[in-house]
Amino acid sequence: MVWRVWLMVVLLVGGAGSARAEALPWRGAVAGELRMEALGELGLKWEVAITGTNLVLTGRAPGLAIVVEAKPGADGVWAWRIEQGTADLAELWPVLRRLAGEAATGWSASGHLSFSGAGSWSAEAGPAGEVRVALREGWARSDVLDVEMSGIELDGVTSDFTGQTLAQGQQLRIGKVVKAGAEARELLVEFGLKPGLNLSVARASASLLGGGIKMKPFQVALTKPRVNAAADVTGVQLAELARLMPWAVAAAEGKLRGRIEIGWDEQKGLRVRDGGLDIVRSDAAEFRLAPSPGLLTGNMPEVFRWLPRAGAWARGIGFRNPAYAPLREIELGREGLKIEALQVTFWPDGPGGARTATIHVVGRPTSKKLVKELVIDLNFHGPWSEFMAFGLNQEAKYGFRMQ
Repeated sequence: MVWRVWLMVVLLVGGAGSARAEALPWRGAVAGELRMEALGELGLKWEVAITGTNLVLTGRAPGLAIVVEAKPGADGVWAWRIEQGTADLAELWPVLRRLAGEAATGWSASGHLSFSGAGSWSAEAGPAGEVRVALREGWARSDVLDVEMSGIELDGVTSDFTGQTLAQGQQLRIGKVVKAGAEARELLVEFGLKPGLNLSVARASASLLGGGIKMKPFQVALTKPRVNAAADVTGVQLAELARLMPWAVAAAEGKLRGRIEIGWDEQKGLRVRDGGLDIVRSDAAEFRLAPSPGLLTGNMPEVFRWLPRAGAWARGIGFRNPAYAPLREIELGREGLKIEALQVTFWPDGPGGARTATIHVVGRPTSKKLVKELVIDLNFHGPWSEFMAFGLNQEAKYGFRMQ
């Protein structure tokens, strides 16, 4: 029976605790296999060996290896050190997924974990010391969320063996996150864990659409996850944004900056609750619409007829609409527009629950023809999960001024 073997180990440790670094009076090893229902088929095999004054505990399972060496000292206090600690997430994932329950549904993961640490142990005070964990070559994918993360690295350290707190300064890095064709790179999160399972994020940043986003410090109660955080956005490239909106823009140059407020919860998912982005004024800020015949001229006559209801002899009398030709060039993507103003405004639920975001653009034709200024307003409708993939329903309004 496993409990009998563990009882022998406890008696062994208790008797050796008063050895005061002298050679232990026993020789040999105790071994067995530990199976727990919660760990599935992990099948942890362990061995306790005595070498001189030290006691060595070894545990092994597919994808897991840990070796801890303990040395008795004065007054029954043991000094311990993790001599080896490694884990392969790919091999352990079936067990870890069952432990995580619904939160891990549809997820796959891999990576290499290593553990190190040292400290002391006594029957009265329990364990003390420090344990470090490092994750390298991490990868994770969710088929349900259609998101993939690669280049995941984690560096953590704790001296709280209850698992209730973590000192500030834990660091998570993710090389790339891909979601619905959009990419975020170089994610960095520095965090800690306060009593009551309150996650405290001191710093978070990422490269996105050629620019960057930096989060303000925020906290999350892990018992009921809900995120509300502000972020500064700088240097977002319109060229990268245009690549995700081929239905609207063929090419663009320029940068956006601004401040937004991000929200997340289990019911509504990720969303931008408030804020906006503005164009950084520059002579290089230009864009060209994707070819869309009739987009600007669909409800516009090419020729103004003086007597449209008259007989055939008079219906041809009129004059050419001077705005038609230049607007036709713009809607076919032949004529570019120099951006005078561009604002992206995010709505938490939309005014009256109608809109998710609006884009307001004021541009001037690069050829400086008869049309002096073109105004485009795009309204996006739909859930945020679709907006992040630019798959929402959109409606557009256009206006122009002549020279």
